[in-house]
Amino acid sequence: MGCDGGTIPTRDELVKLKKKPEQRDKDGHRMYKWQHCAITQERLRKPVVACELGRLYNKESVIELLLNKDRTNAPANTEHMEKLKDVVELQLIDNPAFDASKHAVGDGLYNDALISPWICPVTGLEMNGRFKFVFGFINGKVVAERALKVLQKDPTEAKYYKEEDIVTVNPEEEELDYMNSKMISRRARVKALKKAAKDSKRKANSDFKVPVAAAASSTTVPEIQEEGLSAAKKPKPEELSAFKDQRKKTNDPSKIKGSKIKKSVQDDPNASEVYKKLFSSHSTALNQKQGNWITFDPRYN
Repeated sequence: MGCDGGTIPTRDELVKLKKKPEQRDKDGHRMYKWQHCAITQERLRKPVVACELGRLYNKESVIELLLNKDRTNAPANTEHMEKLKDVVELQLIDNPAFDASKHAVGDGLYNDALISPWICPVTGLEMNGRFKFVFGFINGKVVAERALKVLQKDPTEAKYYKEEDIVTVNPEEEELDYMNSKMISRRARVKALKKAAKDSKRKANSDFKVPVAAAASSTTVPEIQEEGLSAAKKPKPEELSAFKDQRKKTNDPSKIKGSKIKKSVQDDPNASEVYKKLFSSHSTALNQKQGNWITFDPRYN
């Protein structure tokens, strides 16, 4: 029957409790994100880029993703990347304590994940996921959050670390909405700046052409164009006065020297009558009841 030797069972042996579901190792998951590409899950290697949501990628993987027109099998967290300008190459500072050949330590080849290949250049903290890191989307320089106060006081570095341009590296789930709103506002701001620069350039070009247009629209130009002189080249004052004198003497602008008005073929005394009959301006071709085989006029059909 058992228990003959005076064995006393414990409560754990008699009462079966419901097993708790397995929980994800938060520390291991966090460190994995800081060491692997968010697209291919390969280990990060320079050049490393980051998107406006703070995720880390190998630059080679991003280029292959953008070149692939069929993105049906692409990861779900890459819809916001449409061009290479949507990511920035990070300026990573190497960790002098990191040795790639000795990264696997111990008999079981345990990977010491806390030793990161990169550190903060200001505070010296390692980028292993234990500390919060940020970067400026303008220059891509990665620093620890603790160093922001120092950099924002530096006049040479403050312009790269404005609040609207700061992106958190691998943000937590509760920070993703805030990063997404900053991404939308940043893109709208860049678009507005480009439009303003384009409008100012167009305005500058139009202002530059105003003196030329004003000179061309002077009182003499309409008179010149009306009388038949060419306005492509501004005439000299003596030519303009000679033109006006000839205009007063004759009523036919075509007889004025320098006039661009062409005379009719029918008024040319050197043209033969046979040659003049080839044109529709001849008297025999006017007011015909029926069209000929060359011309077609719907009024005759």
